[in-house]
Amino acid sequence: MKEKIYKANELHLLQEKINVMNPVDLAEEFENLSEMDTVIWMKLLSKDLLADTFALLTRDRKIQIIDSLSDEKIRSLFKELDEDELVDTLQELPANMVRKFLTYYIDEERRPIINELLGYPEESVGSVMSVNFFSVKLSTKPDEAIEKILASDLDANRLEQIWVTDDSLILVGYIYLADLLRNREKRLEDSLCPITTSVYAGDDQEIVAKLAYKYHLAEIPVTDSEGRLIGFVPAEWAIDILRREYEEDLANIHGIQDSTTESYLKKSSFQMAKDRTTWLVICLITATLTGFIIQRYEAVLATSVILTAYIPMLMDSGGNAGTQSSTTIIRALYAGEVGYKEFFKVMYKEIKIGFFAGLALVLVNMARMFILDGVSLRVNLTVSVTLLLTVMLSKLVGGILPLMADKIKVDPTIMAGPVITTIVDTFTLLIYFEVASRLLGF
Repeated sequence: MKEKIYKANELHLLQEKINVMNPVDLAEEFENLSEMDTVIWMKLLSKDLLADTFALLTRDRKIQIIDSLSDEKIRSLFKELDEDELVDTLQELPANMVRKFLTYYIDEERRPIINELLGYPEESVGSVMSVNFFSVKLSTKPDEAIEKILASDLDANRLEQIWVTDDSLILVGYIYLADLLRNREKRLEDSLCPITTSVYAGDDQEIVAKLAYKYHLAEIPVTDSEGRLIGFVPAEWAIDILRREYEEDLANIHGIQDSTTESYLKKSSFQMAKDRTTWLVICLITATLTGFIIQRYEAVLATSVILTAYIPMLMDSGGNAGTQSSTTIIRALYAGEVGYKEFFKVMYKEIKIGFFAGLALVLVNMARMFILDGVSLRVNLTVSVTLLLTVMLSKLVGGILPLMADKIKVDPTIMAGPVITTIVDTFTLLIYFEVASRLLGF
């Protein structure tokens, strides 16, 4: 492919165009640029915008760009990256590159902070928090606080909310910059917003997303065990966490292990098949149970072959009912509406829901079987009773499994897909054939 040759006026127009673009849009453009165009765009972009764009690129693209830069350019790029962005980049790079960058390309005064952030577990709050915050003591006069803000080199979006501590540096609240400017004659505590909640650096990052959603926070403070402020997580990062957690939960529900962060079209077909196969194999093996159950009740099926026709409907109804309950309970868990302490309340509620939902399905099913199938009353009752019991059991299983998973610190979404389907299918057949054995006299 022939590289485009730019004229001087074209480079000027390109520079004007890309320097007013959003970093998100720029990152998307960078993914498709040729090697030569990438070098040109990097030279034309302002340092701040280049750093913001670089932080949003995929792992492979970051490595390609770093490999194309001189030592001085790498040092300059890393200097423009915030600590959290730099840590995210280092976590994506091979270990030998990380050691080299920490030794030669990162300023000595930044290394302790970088090393500390790198020490946090990958999905912890500490791994995503920013340590670039501005704080003042409660005893500070408004004019003094404003002078410190004017002297700060932090970006404007890091100065919209000013953290306030006591003389022991324990976090007591925050003040909006606008309130500080409007109330220069008052004390800081007159404009102080109390701390609604905070998190620890070792907490799971998902907690940040939940708190941001629950309390509508613009920034979530991160404190140590004594309440001292050590960092914060902006709401826009909480949104990113929500997106990643949603994608992970969706994959869990459908039994997919997402082993890489590559996009759909770039990931190899073999790798995607591997990611999807594990649960398929597990479900295939566990489905052996249903085969054993059908073999055990072979005599019942041989006597009344019509029963076979309703097995798919009963299993599908049970699976759908269980998935509905698990999805509802998982949502309630994330919203903080329920927890393991409500285990028996959830059990009772889901059984009631299962009874009402099952009763509605039974009425529709009985009418359908009489009108369309013309089966005997006994067969109709057998299928209908099984349907009611199956829906009730499925609602119960779908409701309590996520609670049990949350209690033992397992992602509840793992219980929302193949696990529930396998359990429900097995018990549906057992209930069906036991009810048939009694009502049909086998």
